[in-house]
Amino acid sequence: MKEEKKEEKKVEKKVEKKYVSRLKMIWIHIGYVLAILAACTTVIMLIVNWSATVAALAYAIKVLMPFILGFLFAYLIIPLVRIFQKLFNPIGKGKGQKAKKGIALVISYLIVIGFITVIVIFVAPQIAQSVRELGKTVQRGYQYIKNNPATFLDWIPGVKTMDVMEKLKNNITDIAMHTSKNVFPYIYSIFTSTFVLIYDIFFGLVISIYLVWEKDALARGMHRLVRAFIPEKYAEKTWSTVLDCNRIFNGFLLGKAIDSLIIGIITFIAMLVFGFPYPVLLSVIVCITNMIPYFGPIIGGVPGVAIYLFIDPMLALWFALLILAVQQFDGWVLGPWILGDQTGIKPLAVILGIIVGGAYFGVLGMFLGVPTVAVLQYLGGRLVKSRFRKKGIQDPLDRVNNEELPQLEEGN
Repeated sequence: MKEEKKEEKKVEKKVEKKYVSRLKMIWIHIGYVLAILAACTTVIMLIVNWSATVAALAYAIKVLMPFILGFLFAYLIIPLVRIFQKLFNPIGKGKGQKAKKGIALVISYLIVIGFITVIVIFVAPQIAQSVRELGKTVQRGYQYIKNNPATFLDWIPGVKTMDVMEKLKNNITDIAMHTSKNVFPYIYSIFTSTFVLIYDIFFGLVISIYLVWEKDALARGMHRLVRAFIPEKYAEKTWSTVLDCNRIFNGFLLGKAIDSLIIGIITFIAMLVFGFPYPVLLSVIVCITNMIPYFGPIIGGVPGVAIYLFIDPMLALWFALLILAVQQFDGWVLGPWILGDQTGIKPLAVILGIIVGGAYFGVLGMFLGVPTVAVLQYLGGRLVKSRFRKKGIQDPLDRVNNEELPQLEEGN
């Protein structure tokens, strides 16, 4: 009897376990369905209220801008910190790692702050002087047009001087009122934007110090999250993918910053050699805009061409040719040498990243659009390759490459 009761209890426990496990699976499936429904509903609501979504996203980016700049500064400074850490590692044979890291961090930030200080002390006055000279040139041109309107308007074909002068006299009050209404708010907007930019840069530098100091702890924390929430057989692959994405993003930003600095210096030297006016101002503009791939040098050359057209059209033509030569050198020689194949994306994808990033996030989006597209392309490539492996099919791209390699070798 006792044995029969034990068997009955075992059977009951097995049935109970099966029932509980089935009940758990049902609840899990219900949870998945509810999560999918909630996600779909959220996406639909965001799309339906697209203008409000964009406004909320823009406000969030504005609030988080110090953190975004902090991450960018940390990305650019971490390689410098690593260089000094490697230099200090042989000292003490592995002892005092925190002290070495702290010294490396302090030296790196002193170099960056010193570089910024040199720009402020030596470059900023040159830019200010160029702007003042440019203002005087514009003022002289304005006075010439004001004193000789007939001569100026005779340059424009199809325009009758007397008609234009009559309209100006009749509408001078309206023109002055319209100009004042638009100019003063614009000046106020520039002032407030400059103050906000200084605020964001300052706190971005402060945040970057924390990120650089805690980079190892932050990496370990991210690794723990990946291991905790992703199945074990996929966790290491996921973490490897995250590291690869970080390498692509970091490599592009750092390489492009170095490339842009060199291009700015080359432009400055070339402008000095050929005697172009305002070399500091225009070379700084070219240096900054060169961070935008493909279109950066062209965008940076437009202000110079516009300024020189006002002074001497031949200067504008020669400056445009100089920018074209610098762009070709950057695209064919300097860029590939520094960046290598950091992004590996086609020009069409670069254009897409610049247009979409600039449309939604302004200048910062134009800077970050290309590495973002590169990361998305890398993730898409990994996904496609994994699908081919699951199907047991060789990737057609690999097959094409493998077929082409022997032909190239035979041709050589």
